[in-house]
Amino acid sequence: MAAREFNLTFEVAPPPAVRPGLPFTIPVIIAVRPIGTPARNVQHLVVSASLRDENSTAPAVGLGGSLTASVRSRSDNAMSGYAKFPSLTVSRPGKYRVRVMLSAASVNGVVTKEFVDSGVINVHAAAPAAQRPTPLQAGTLQRLTAENLDISTADIAKWQSA
Repeated sequence: MAAREFNLTFEVAPPPAVRPGLPFTIPVIIAVRPIGTPARNVQHLVVSASLRDENSTAPAVGLGGSLTASVRSRSDNAMSGYAKFPSLTVSRPGKYRVRVMLSAASVNGVVTKEFVDSGVINVHAAAPAAQRPTPLQAGTLQRLTAENLDISTADIAKWQSA
């Protein structure tokens, strides 16, 4: 297997509990950072989200919303930055994880580079209808307003009062 070229981390992870069918209040944000010098033929990085079972051993159905996002940053849309997944939903009760996969488009086609799984998300009817950002998440979101992600201080205030 080739050496890893990128590190993926959840900058803002999915909430630990949500109601079935209700969009996550706060967008899920992935940080993409190169490890060493990535291959020079990469033209565009794309991140896609999918749903896995609680143990990440099998795919699950029911994830909705914008499931693909370009990696963007304030400087350019090239080898590092962030991908934002606004308004994700999980339609069925149960325990799941969100898997995020990084793909690189080049002149040779699209190649999956890395993936990372979230913590467990408990989807049930008694979960809060909205999630408020923790103080740590609010600070992270505030820092990310400088990036090219369409997140404003007004958005953060709205999520804090949700």
